Amino acid sequence: MDPKALSDLCYVLALEDDAEEVVVSNLESDLRTAGEKKLACSLVACILTTKVITRESFSLFVQNVWRTRAIVGVESLGEKKFILRFASEVDQRRIISNGPWSIENSLIALEIPQGLGDYTKMNFNRISFCVQLHNVPIFSMTKEMGAVLGSMLGEFEEILDIQSRDCVGKTLRIRVIIDASKPLKRFLNLHLDADKDTIIILVRYERFPNLCYACGILGHPLRECPSRMPLQSDQPKLLFGDWICVSNSNGLEQGRTRRSRGPPSNSGPSEIRPSSRRTTAKTPTPEAMSYPSSR
Repeated sequence: MDPKALSDLCYVLALEDDAEEVVVSNLESDLRTAGEKKLACSLVACILTTKVITRESFSLFVQNVWRTRAIVGVESLGEKKFILRFASEVDQRRIISNGPWSIENSLIALEIPQGLGDYTKMNFNRISFCVQLHNVPIFSMTKEMGAVLGSMLGEFEEILDIQSRDCVGKTLRIRVIIDASKPLKRFLNLHLDADKDTIIILVRYERFPNLCYACGILGHPLRECPSRMPLQSDQPKLLFGDWICVSNSNGLEQGRTRRSRGPPSNSGPSEIRPSSRRTTAKTPTPEAMSYPSSR
């Protein structure tokens, strides 16, 4: 039965006058502890796509790409949602920290279940991304400025420099939690001096799945964008392009693996593999981009 239909049925039954008496009892401490322990090692996944993703294909992806120390249990919740049962919190935390992940070019939104683990109340829109900020002034290449710019994109998490936690070089790299239900930001306007021109900072996303280049929202391809009319000849100019996606600093891309025909290797955790895509991406020139007045 559809999860929403099941929830509605339970609600209707609870309102009936002749409903059977419900016996409520407190869970024993050992039962509650066991349930909380199992929940602590779980994740709920939602695939942001219009494609059909089966439990079998997603389970194969989990075992072959994530390569956890123990097999991860995958149970379907319907509507492209799955519950993942990890053997340890170590594997669970590693998967969360090494995101974002994608399957068949579609983003995987992961949520940590809270309370009773009611997945119907989860939004699946807060996703942590590795972001590169280009054209940042040299004197602004600091962790403090990284936090300020990150807060303009979403919820700032950290500067991606393991040794010094500071920013060096031409690009400022940060990790930010972004609302995936809204259009991605392509650039930031930075005003450092009221008497000088605005500095435009280009935003590029690492290890990024395909997104709609028309509206900038994840979860559907360009040809299925509701903002575009399929038969309309004068389509509006695309606001996004390949320039918004870039491989990470090691030239590797995550979650882009071919389906394996054999069992997963036990040689140890390995969540990223080389990819030939987007490894030569270049920063676009201002003439190749369009900057709206507001976003």
